[in-house]
Amino acid sequence: MFSQRRITNLSGKFSAHRRRTLAVCGLCAALLISCGRARNPVVETVTTDGVRAQATPAATPVIYAAQLPPRDEDIEAAGDSIAEASVYLQKRQSAPALRALSQARKATHHALNTRERKDDQRKGLLSALAELESVERIIQHGALSDAHRQLIKLDQTLDQLIY
Repeated sequence: MFSQRRITNLSGKFSAHRRRTLAVCGLCAALLISCGRARNPVVETVTTDGVRAQATPAATPVIYAAQLPPRDEDIEAAGDSIAEASVYLQKRQSAPALRALSQARKATHHALNTRERKDDQRKGLLSALAELESVERIIQHGALSDAHRQLIKLDQTLDQLIY
């Protein structure tokens, strides 16, 4: 089988391999221990300039009272309904848009009949009513994008009536 000489050579090779393996394991352990130590935290000291540390004097506040026109709830309600119809038209929903336009027409009639208005406001509301009826016809014919564009113009017209 094996000769005595050959067995000694094999055992010498195994012992050298064991020594190298132990040496590599020892180095790894030493590296892990040295890296695992907690290091002292770094302490930083910051100094500030004495001149810059003083607070700058606060500026005096400016009081501004905006001069807005009086709020007209009826025209705003009509504008809100028109905006609602515009959103429905963007979503391609004609039935809810027609309901919102009906509410806008009622609010516009209410705005015309509740109090006296300047002549230009009255003419603007009457033209808004006519425009609402034409938009309804356009929606019934299925031209939703055209109706949407007209509603945006109508909403801007109503905003100009308020201001």
